[in-house]
Amino acid sequence: MASMPPSGFTFSSGFLSSLAPTPSSSSRDSSEEGSSASTTQSLGATLLFQDLSLSDAAGSMLTPRARSPTAWLSPGSSPSTYAQQHNASPSPRPKLKAFSRRSRKSGRTQSTFSSTSQASVYFDARETRPELIFSDHSTDRIHIPGAFPTQDDHSESHAAGCVEMECEGGSASNQYSDLAGPSETRTTDICEELLPGAPVYRNRLQTGLKEVKVQLARLARTIGISDLKKDQSPDLYELHERTKRYSMFEYAKTRTVGFIGASGVGKSSLINSLLDQQSLSRSSSDGAACTCVVTEFRHVDKNHTGPFTIEAQFMTAQEMSELLDELLSNFRQFHVTSLNQALEPGEEKQKCQSEAERAWETFQSLFNNQPRLTMEFLSVDYDGARSDILAQLERWAHAGLTLRPGGSDALDYSTISGDLKECQDSLDLLTANKMGNGRPALWPFIKLIRVYLSSPILKNGLILADLPGLSDLNFARVRATERYLAHSCDEVFVVVDIARVCTDLSIQDIMRRCRNGQPRRIICTKSEAISPEEAARGDSPAALKVKQMNRDVQAVRKQLEETIWGMRKADGERLKTLNHELFQLDDREKELDFEIKKFLINRRNSEVSQELIQRYPNIKVFCISNTLYSNYRHGRGNQDSLVEAYINLTGIRELRRYCQLVPADALMRSASAFLDHKVPALLLSLNQWALSGKDSVMAEKAGSLRRVLENIQQALHQEFISSRGCVQLARQSLDDLFGECVYEVIQRSRDRWMTDSIETSLKWAGLAPGTYAAFCRKSGDYATPSEPRRCWNDELVRPVRGELNDKCNDILDWLEAQTGKLARETCVIFEKFHKEIKAHIHLAPYALKNLQKGMKSRQKCIENHIRESIQKIIQSFEYDVPEIDDCKLDSNKLARLLKRDMLHGHSSSFISVLMQPAYAAINREEGDRSHTRRTRIMNDHLEHSRIFTAFSREVHTEYTKIVTDCFDDLLKNLTEQVDSMGRDFQAVVTAEGQISEAEQAPALADALKSKVWKIHEILKSAQATVRELEAKE
Repeated sequence: MASMPPSGFTFSSGFLSSLAPTPSSSSRDSSEEGSSASTTQSLGATLLFQDLSLSDAAGSMLTPRARSPTAWLSPGSSPSTYAQQHNASPSPRPKLKAFSRRSRKSGRTQSTFSSTSQASVYFDARETRPELIFSDHSTDRIHIPGAFPTQDDHSESHAAGCVEMECEGGSASNQYSDLAGPSETRTTDICEELLPGAPVYRNRLQTGLKEVKVQLARLARTIGISDLKKDQSPDLYELHERTKRYSMFEYAKTRTVGFIGASGVGKSSLINSLLDQQSLSRSSSDGAACTCVVTEFRHVDKNHTGPFTIEAQFMTAQEMSELLDELLSNFRQFHVTSLNQALEPGEEKQKCQSEAERAWETFQSLFNNQPRLTMEFLSVDYDGARSDILAQLERWAHAGLTLRPGGSDALDYSTISGDLKECQDSLDLLTANKMGNGRPALWPFIKLIRVYLSSPILKNGLILADLPGLSDLNFARVRATERYLAHSCDEVFVVVDIARVCTDLSIQDIMRRCRNGQPRRIICTKSEAISPEEAARGDSPAALKVKQMNRDVQAVRKQLEETIWGMRKADGERLKTLNHELFQLDDREKELDFEIKKFLINRRNSEVSQELIQRYPNIKVFCISNTLYSNYRHGRGNQDSLVEAYINLTGIRELRRYCQLVPADALMRSASAFLDHKVPALLLSLNQWALSGKDSVMAEKAGSLRRVLENIQQALHQEFISSRGCVQLARQSLDDLFGECVYEVIQRSRDRWMTDSIETSLKWAGLAPGTYAAFCRKSGDYATPSEPRRCWNDELVRPVRGELNDKCNDILDWLEAQTGKLARETCVIFEKFHKEIKAHIHLAPYALKNLQKGMKSRQKCIENHIRESIQKIIQSFEYDVPEIDDCKLDSNKLARLLKRDMLHGHSSSFISVLMQPAYAAINREEGDRSHTRRTRIMNDHLEHSRIFTAFSREVHTEYTKIVTDCFDDLLKNLTEQVDSMGRDFQAVVTAEGQISEAEQAPALADALKSKVWKIHEILKSAQATVRELEAKE
């Protein structure tokens, strides 16, 4: 068996760093700093271990054979980078550093290592063999699991994808046109990272969007400088405003990715890495408080224009009292002797101790300036002690509100930070455990934090949410977090330490709290935390390979020592030769050191991921290293020649690319609607304005045509806006159907439901007193060593679940059918109006032909608005996440997934919320005969609190809110479309004795027609790209 290498070998960052500097070291540093970038060929060191074959998953999967950088790309369809997006910020491009190596002998630039080395493992549950390859949607591009395309994988130049960005205040030329070619430089700039191959990120589409927006901006500028616009001409002013708005087109859709995991697993550091920010999201090592509040990271928008904007929502007085009540119960359950004795030994008592410790830590954060706050004060035991203590805690809490930002009555807080340091300080103010100067911590009474910042990964509508681990929370925060998981997260990433991921029970607990069908992923952090000495133990093939690698490193280090020794005696040409050899050996040592890290990380990533995908169906696994990313992206390691290889090894880039797939479909729909419907309708309205007065219409004929168009305008309003229109009639029919299918069923079943529930509660009363109390402490969701997990709230709703489920399905079927029905009705309405206009087209052929085209575009916009609104209602009932882009910062107003919350008993369900007062009252019971009082409280709550009436009322209220919000938004959009058509009608023929706006400014009218024609040609190309990409889907 091969011997172990000399003792003490660890990962090295380069042998020379540990030696005394040589006379030429400074010149070497200077040479590297100014060198050009490497090519894609690596030195022989990369192939050093190619004959040490090992039948290992990581080897076959993560070291693919060499291929052409453009072999994956079809002509003109390459993925774009963040900088090539149509909405990329046109700010000055920062100076980027290129990392390369210049040959010591010839000065010729050469690579020291291929930057395509990638270690993060991306596994799909469908993959049964590690070497399996899979195709990207709608392309012929082949992906090798775990491989990350390099920045050289462009088939189109960067500059070709960037167009001039222009606005009213001036223009910004291509900020990235000076990007060096792939044979010249490599950078670690996130803006130059490739996006995934989803259709919306294709370079041609992004270029088309840019060109359309640029031309619209120029058109808006042309209108803006006209004298007619300055006179506030009403029709031209409206067209100008809409043109400006479209020239700044942004995706309207957002998609949220939630990262949830226990404190200390690296969740906040992961978000920092994804955002490419240093220490923005505060890690638990700085204070555990930061893991207790849901924190969203969003891109800046029109309402949040500062570099960093932080918003926080505070609890109401009632919510504060409920939290203090629960914290006090958790503390006293373990520290009051009579209550502690009732606990079952083992796991139950350990959980209570953990909850008591967290409650004590929270009290200390809130009341650190109160000398009376002691464990003895909180655990005194006499009749009425608990009520007295709670009252005192509430007085202290309300007194501390005067020190809260915004004052004691403020429920919302917002602040703008000018730079990262200010933003960090503001976040620290909200999340720190200890404020100093006797000030109470703010985080216990914060419900939600939002941070708005400019970041490439957020630009396309992605929201990153840092969620607290469920095991670290009390029930109030568990309920809020669970609600956020199910209602606001499009995908959930469970973040776990890779060393414990295969035994971590919290993964299953989190997954069961997600809604059915919700995509769930696992992120294994700290992939770099692996010891080469441990890996070299034993005589397995992997251990033997690591030993050989270690021996090779030691051989190089020995050569380094000999070379340094020789340099002490050499001079002249011999010294120059040895100096050159020294740096060659140093490079070799770094490369071998990287090879060991890469092999060990890849191998463990592969093994862990394969085990997880066998255990959890339909998941994807990512293995990442925040430490390596921070060191080589922001730390001293970013001067290393292997920086690209190390950053790829972290897995952060691959995860960042995957996150961009989450909003991709919604972005494609948004871009398609913009190019296919909105812009054509705008251009035809602009052309309609310019054509005004072109047709010579006799006075008597003009009056007749004017009346026809006025009648059509009134009819459009009647059909789509009025209370008797098709949209409002559909709303009334939906209300009637919901009342018949859901509300009346609940009302009719109340008596039977209450009887069944009381019988169920009597069965619970037969449990052992300690078990019964434990269920109540966990709000009815608990498992004992002798039986599996039960949910009392779920058992309560079971008697009506079957009938309500069938009725909900009837409503969903009706909504699906209504989409097609309203589309057909819209088509019939417009067809009738087209015939009326056609009958009069000879009176004003130029204007009326354009008007017919414009109406067809408006019809498409109306159909699209109706379809999206009905789908939003369906999503709010059952399937997907509601759009919350324009909602105020209020986590209580996020629309529910109505069907799920109505039929089940999870923490955020209707029945769970309505049962919480009973559990809270039961948990306050202490002393003798407490079990009897607890069961009586439960029975009284079910029989006398009118809980089932409240259930039907809550369901109806939530339904009304969902439907009202959706239909109000729909009517707003339809009104805009009908009003726009009205202005087009008025442009066809002016009132008698008046001169049209276009006739008042003929030069502007001619300029508009010319520019509209030019934009139309560009638009046709962009539309063709959309159709081509959609056809491949």
